[in-house]
Amino acid sequence: MTIEQFINNLGFEVNPFQYSNADKEVEYLDSYFIKPDYFEDVWGNPYNPVSNIIYAPRGGGKTAQRIMIEKRAKESNDILAITYTNHDLSGFHKIEDINLNYHLTYLNRLLLIAFFNRINDTSFDFDFTFNFSERQYIYKLARIYLFETPASFPNHAIQSLKTLEDYAVDLWKGFKEPITNVIKQISKSKGLEVDLSKIEIDKKLEFSHKDNTFNVIQLLKKSGYNSIYILVDKVDEQNLTGNNPSASFLLISDLIKDLELLETPNLSFKFFLWDALKPFAVEAARPDRVFSYDLRWTWNQIIKMLSKRSEAYSGGKIKNFESLFENRKSLGRIILFSELSPRDCVRICNRILSEQFKENPNSTKFSELVVDSSIEQFCREKAQELIVNATNLKHLTKTNHVSYTIEELVTAKVAADSPAIRNIINPWTTAGYLKKIGLIERKNAKSVNEYAYQDIRLAFMATPTLSLDQFIMAKVRRCKTDTCKIFYYRDFDRKPYDCPECNTENE
Repeated sequence: MTIEQFINNLGFEVNPFQYSNADKEVEYLDSYFIKPDYFEDVWGNPYNPVSNIIYAPRGGGKTAQRIMIEKRAKESNDILAITYTNHDLSGFHKIEDINLNYHLTYLNRLLLIAFFNRINDTSFDFDFTFNFSERQYIYKLARIYLFETPASFPNHAIQSLKTLEDYAVDLWKGFKEPITNVIKQISKSKGLEVDLSKIEIDKKLEFSHKDNTFNVIQLLKKSGYNSIYILVDKVDEQNLTGNNPSASFLLISDLIKDLELLETPNLSFKFFLWDALKPFAVEAARPDRVFSYDLRWTWNQIIKMLSKRSEAYSGGKIKNFESLFENRKSLGRIILFSELSPRDCVRICNRILSEQFKENPNSTKFSELVVDSSIEQFCREKAQELIVNATNLKHLTKTNHVSYTIEELVTAKVAADSPAIRNIINPWTTAGYLKKIGLIERKNAKSVNEYAYQDIRLAFMATPTLSLDQFIMAKVRRCKTDTCKIFYYRDFDRKPYDCPECNTENE
């Protein structure tokens, strides 16, 4: 039996967990997308648009929201959505060199392509719509932004202008020559064929990128676009930003701080940001003028998403994802160890598919043993992703506690002394994986800080002597208060701990 046959026997048409990135699942996304509570606020009134910031953990659904806004914009002929995710940073040696002019130059190119695509329509009366002065300005803008572009730009443009029809975007694949041809076409009725290479432009116009942006917006409005969304995503996935929140914020800091630009009529920016950027953005941006939203999934939303996903990928055959498990608690464990991350849920489920196929390809349900072993394997993978330093990861497994003091780790011989322990755990606290949870009083000695892991995958890896069942029993609690219900991880087998959110005592 092949893996494809196994997946078909389960009831799926294709593997529903093959991809963990929404960009790869545009075809199915409408079927299983779960709207966050604030989704309509982010969409807002497109004819009086406002800029927003959306924060979410990695894998938390930012890109899915962005794609759904793209799809919704495409339904209206007068709404333009530009997806700003690709950056050619090859000309920069460090992230600090990127400024507002870089972004405006890039965005002006994209806006102009959308404009030329619009006026190139045979039904558009270019000469009636734009007077002679405006046409001269248009030609000059084309000379500045489109006549000479980076080699990477055509592909980036095609990926960015998702709301334009595919056949129209094909026009720009060759790029330089088609731009000239389009300009010749739109000016031919006046007996003038424009040669962009001979157009003279003054330096003030060439360097006034923000003024040019404002004017291009007005040109787009005259061409029939009443609303323009700029969807900023994947700022932490560029070669100069990577896994660094500070560098990621620096990439878009000049954009996010420019209120004049963000409040331009008919224009709005939607920033879909990794939540690790929030401390930087809150300090630099104006939350009273640019509203932000936090994406946090609930347990029930994750279950609903997985069931809708199963239904979409099975052609409606599997409406309840829980029905695929021998033991219903297995689904709960997947969600628990995903830390309520849709992407990590998908990754765990993909692992389960592979492991169940190896274990018993004739099975039509996922066994409890396969689910548990898949979760354990995922925890190892995730720990390596979160703590990339192999030595530091080895220290993690030596702590053998979920909550502890530095002095306890010294006693356990994780390291020789307190300064050495601090050097080990400082990166964990900086990244938010470990957190101070209180003070421990000591007789005849100074009180000391107590720490606890905030990520269940790291907490599990820190207790290598425990099975999954033993770990959940001894180290995991869910707050019993109906209005809270958060999970937290402590050495409950040593002493009780109150809920860190609502201070409720949970035995």
